[in-house]
Amino acid sequence: MSEMEKKKDNQMDANRNGEEAAVRARLARSRASMYRFLSRLYLLEVDEHMFESMLKMEFPKAGPQEDLEEGYGLIRKYLADAKNREEVLDDLAVDYARIFLSAGVAQGKAAFPYASVYTSRQHLMMQDSRNDAAALFAEKGLAPRKDMYRVPEDHLGLLLEYMAMLCGQEAESQNYVPNTSSGSESRDGSEAAGERSIGAEQADFLKNQLLNWTAAFTADVVKYASTDFYRGLGKLTKGFLALERSLLLER
Repeated sequence: MSEMEKKKDNQMDANRNGEEAAVRARLARSRASMYRFLSRLYLLEVDEHMFESMLKMEFPKAGPQEDLEEGYGLIRKYLADAKNREEVLDDLAVDYARIFLSAGVAQGKAAFPYASVYTSRQHLMMQDSRNDAAALFAEKGLAPRKDMYRVPEDHLGLLLEYMAMLCGQEAESQNYVPNTSSGSESRDGSEAAGERSIGAEQADFLKNQLLNWTAAFTADVVKYASTDFYRGLGKLTKGFLALERSLLLER
């Protein structure tokens, strides 16, 4: 093979690798956006700004997973049918308080968004799952913003936000550096190793901090919600995490 042919092959490989990296980066950014969307809806009730933002979103009408598709459909229809903005926001605020804060409901008829409640034997808050999450956040130099989120570290919204951060790091890791010996671009070894490490961290966090309790939690959300919006959120969360399991743990 001539030197020119080698350079051409190297360039084709570089282009192909670049395209694959771009696809991986787009997927990681999309996943990060979904994690942040779900995180926001669990951490805080829907306010006017969030409601307005959701009205501008295009929710898919079909999806690769049944719960995901049903969740999108329930939320999409609820928003489409919302005529009286003030009344709808009041209904959502009441439902949020009822489902996640147990406001005005009998004991045992709420879906508390804390891992400890679903993983501890006595179903109590501030148990081992909270301690594990707090230790992990501290190790990473992270801490929930107490001015906004006065909740324990094992709150689902914070766990989802952590996964969003990992997905963002994965997107940023899709970099190529010049290979001066071949005249092409190739994957830097340390960055490729870093990418694998981020993927492993995502898989571990998903398995040990989310999948070990969210199936029961999302079932309770669907069970106790009085609005299709929050029923849809429960379905959407269950379906999305099922896709994440397929992506990170079953490949």
